[in-house]
Amino acid sequence: MTLVNRIVRLSLMFLLATSAHAQDSESAGKNTARPATLRVITYNVQFLPGPAAAMNERKEPEYRAKRIAEEVAKFDLVALQEVFDEKYQTLITEGVRVVWGAQLNVFASPKPEGRYTNGGCLLLTRLPILATHSMVFEHYSTKEDYGVRADGFAAKGVIHAQLPLDGANPARSIDVFVTHLEARADHLRPAQYAEAAAFIKAYSDPSRPALFLGDMNTKGTPDQWPDPASQYSVMLRTYSEARPGAGFIDVWPTLMGTAHGGTSEQESSDIGKRIDYILLANPAAAFQLTPISIAVNLYQDPKTVALSDHNAVIAEFAWNPLSASNETRR
Repeated sequence: MTLVNRIVRLSLMFLLATSAHAQDSESAGKNTARPATLRVITYNVQFLPGPAAAMNERKEPEYRAKRIAEEVAKFDLVALQEVFDEKYQTLITEGVRVVWGAQLNVFASPKPEGRYTNGGCLLLTRLPILATHSMVFEHYSTKEDYGVRADGFAAKGVIHAQLPLDGANPARSIDVFVTHLEARADHLRPAQYAEAAAFIKAYSDPSRPALFLGDMNTKGTPDQWPDPASQYSVMLRTYSEARPGAGFIDVWPTLMGTAHGGTSEQESSDIGKRIDYILLANPAAAFQLTPISIAVNLYQDPKTVALSDHNAVIAEFAWNPLSASNETRR
């Protein structure tokens, strides 16, 4: 499906959903549930571990961790990458806990035996967590080829959580995947797309909406879209094959058209590479998420220039909670 067709399809879906909701409101009156929203952020925050911390582009790591916690606590669903250092993972998590309290639920990349550090992915959410899973990529750059900057030192992969949007009702839940793909060896990335897709297929229910978030190290600027052989096209196609009939769309061009959306330079989102993504997959029918806004946030800071060497991508999604009367009829 071309980008234009995807945009048209999503627009029609939104119009139909809006029309249906308006009709329901007219007929049901005060018993109709109000639309709700889900605020989402994905952010590579660069907290490299051990001696590698000397390569962090932004210094003052303790200050950055506390400030990042303040900022991400404004969202409902937080997907962070490069939280390799457990000290700063704890600072961020506890900083968010101060704001969210008992609402905070956490899932982080594990550290398997034989790897120097964990995978760096951290999921924080106000929503309950019904199930979690994780995987580590089998294809990655090695120290023999790339020295100390090789991805193979870290257990990079994908983490998954199933989150209910209506209490603990699994029928009204979403699948959330967070990843950080290969940064050094471009030729290995398609193999990781396939690994991620197999993981999504195993743990994503096509009858539920799914979000796939993270630093995918894949150039997604408009010049990449028309070429079916570009890594961007291969990535979306591979991921979508994991959910037949309910494939992924890239929310940025869906809502922002050809706006640049760069995430690799903190001076402006009009320059640099767009490599950080929020992808959405909706079922063909039933419960869906509707993207209503997306933006790049530079998180510039007077003390450290910016809070990271990446920009964050933030989005908001609409969904319709069940009303008390609908719940009674189930």
